[in-house]
Amino acid sequence: MSSTNGTYDVVLNGGRRYKSADVIPYWRDHGFNAIMENCSLRLCIAGLRGNAELYRAALENQGRIEFQCRDRQLRSKGKFVLFDASRGSDTLPEWTKNGQCDMVGIRYVWLIEINEMWSTSPYRIQCGGNVAYYEATMHVEYIFQYNITGCPEGRYGLYCDKDCVCKNGARCHGFNGACECHPGWRGRACDIPWPEVVIVATPGDSVVKYIGTNLTLTCLTPHIRVANMTWVYQAKNDYNVNGTKIILQTISESANGEYICVVKAVDGEEINATFVLNATKCPPNYYGKVCSQVCDCQYGGTCDRWEGCLCPPGRRGDKCEYNCAPGSFGLNCSMSCRCQNNASCDPANGTCICAEGQWGELCQNFYICPPGLHGDRCDHTCAPGSFGLNCSMSCRCQNNAICNSANGTCTCAEGQWGKFCENVPKSEHNQVVVQVLIPVISVMVIVGCIVIVTLVRRRGVHTKNTEDDIEMETFSSWEIDKEDIRFEHMIGEGEFGHVVRGRLRVPAGYEVLVAAKCIRPDRITESAVRDFRREMDILARIHEDKEGHPNVVKFYGALTKSDPQYIVVEYAANEELRRYLWSMREECRVTGHRRLLERLVFAAGVANGLSELARLKIVHRDIAARNVVISDRKVAKIADFGLARDVYVSSAYKRTNQGGEEELLPLKWMAVESLRDGVYTCESDVWSCGVLLWEIASFGEEPRYAGGPMHPDVCTLLELLKKGVRLQQPENCPLSVYRIIRSCWIVDPRKRPTPEELLQKIDQLMPRRDAAHLVNHNISYK
Repeated sequence: MSSTNGTYDVVLNGGRRYKSADVIPYWRDHGFNAIMENCSLRLCIAGLRGNAELYRAALENQGRIEFQCRDRQLRSKGKFVLFDASRGSDTLPEWTKNGQCDMVGIRYVWLIEINEMWSTSPYRIQCGGNVAYYEATMHVEYIFQYNITGCPEGRYGLYCDKDCVCKNGARCHGFNGACECHPGWRGRACDIPWPEVVIVATPGDSVVKYIGTNLTLTCLTPHIRVANMTWVYQAKNDYNVNGTKIILQTISESANGEYICVVKAVDGEEINATFVLNATKCPPNYYGKVCSQVCDCQYGGTCDRWEGCLCPPGRRGDKCEYNCAPGSFGLNCSMSCRCQNNASCDPANGTCICAEGQWGELCQNFYICPPGLHGDRCDHTCAPGSFGLNCSMSCRCQNNAICNSANGTCTCAEGQWGKFCENVPKSEHNQVVVQVLIPVISVMVIVGCIVIVTLVRRRGVHTKNTEDDIEMETFSSWEIDKEDIRFEHMIGEGEFGHVVRGRLRVPAGYEVLVAAKCIRPDRITESAVRDFRREMDILARIHEDKEGHPNVVKFYGALTKSDPQYIVVEYAANEELRRYLWSMREECRVTGHRRLLERLVFAAGVANGLSELARLKIVHRDIAARNVVISDRKVAKIADFGLARDVYVSSAYKRTNQGGEEELLPLKWMAVESLRDGVYTCESDVWSCGVLLWEIASFGEEPRYAGGPMHPDVCTLLELLKKGVRLQQPENCPLSVYRIIRSCWIVDPRKRPTPEELLQKIDQLMPRRDAAHLVNHNISYK
């Protein structure tokens, strides 16, 4: 099953592009019967649509027009053929001759053949061909994109290739085939009659019932011979009781309460069902006492039930339509800027945006010209005869030699020598110098050749060893028997992988919840497979003692003999840290509780896990809140080693472009040396950890550098970091915490704290564990 936005793109000669109405409704209204097998489509369509005269002219010249179709990876996926049936059908494929395409009385026919439309993400197909319009030939391309919305009725599975067994109108779960029975039916296939009383709410699209909307409650009694039915309710509201139904025209808070349908059967048995209405929220984008006012917030504002638009930092107005006035910033524009020298202030976080020639946190300083330059903008060189800072020093070069304006070094003319070019050497002296230098140079050349040959040989050995190291060893000791794992449903989908929840039977005999990760079938590339196998290898190395580390996601094993292959790790009940922080932010907004201690525990857990990776000489390369999961016991665990690299293979990693495939790099989490030189080390992981700690301190906000766009490119981000710009102290983040965060962003990697030092600093902020009342005197917000 798929959906589309109702249009498709048409490209002429690789240039002009326009949209046309979607062809699928047209196929359904005008087409013959379609054949669907193994996610392949065979379809006949009668007649022409749009530009019909042009197609007729082309068919007169060509007889038939053929469009070859390809997917995103340029793999052949079939073809479209438009032909004139009056010219005969001898060259048509066999499938058109089995009664599916009855072309009697029809002249122009489209034949559609699309093969293997396997996809779990938006499916894109591009069909192109040459069309001879009168005297000109034009290349026409059709580009279709459809969103996969589920399996067709009666099918299920990752590729919709399995048949449902559900009966009596029951729905089939698209992933595992489980039946969702209608009221009155039970059993695996919903084929067992079950007398019961059920209250059905209409509309039932959402569990949440909103104030101001209507609601109908219907009491159903399948397989029961009803003698009498009565409604019992406590709410006070305007409603109509119509036999089996209660109709609430407009839900208000006074309508909340229990609605009980009491049914007395013919045999005297009394059965009832209860529906609890708890409507406290307005529909999305509405607010007010009766939820009648519209928010329409702009620029990221959120709609509050009572207050309307809550603007993000830097915005104000009823709909957040205005920036903060000059000189103010922050939430409700309530904070004053401290920038100097008329520098502008970022309305969101108050960071000073320095003008050209200014620098410093408050733009309080002006550029100091380097030696050899002067002027307000350092755009003038020193006058002849002067050099140094502010051009304040005089040159001492003789014989009209040229003086370097930066350091005063003399550049001698031909025939001059000496520090100040004061001498003119004799020819005999030059000969002596040449005679002395010739053997010295010869020896240096020989030594250089020996060094180069040695380095080349060593590099060859190192390259061979590297390739041997990367070669994956078997996972026999970690191989999971397919009979021991039961997959349940998909819980996540990333850029390259699917994550499915399942239950694994461990050697002790009981089952544990697990998360199984595999590569998405539509994203199987050489680099994706390489990173997938490397993640297996790294997790196996971390768990060599089978216990692993408490702050690294537990590895249970892998299915390498299945298709697709799976990496199986522990299931995190609280999902990823970033989403958990978002829920904490919402709670803080409502209750005011910052839960700082709990967030510090998460920070300490990440630092502890990072310390273990550093001990094993493993570089993660993507330390971020999205790659940390929270277990059911509220323990932070580092996960997703898809970008991890082993520093035993190489001490520095270079960005590569293998086979034209670019790596996806988490720029805003990367250290300066990683952005500039492609170098990844344990120290660069510490920089990334600083950004993760900033995420924890800001309740999971998206990092943004003042003075730059939300999603900067490499050059823009490097320029900001070189100027000393760093992520600002989040609101309500203690200064002591922010100092730890800033220490991770020192340009010199050797001066950054180690993971052990980070853990020690965070631990020092924890409340005393032996105190009768947990009091912390170390945390300051100033």
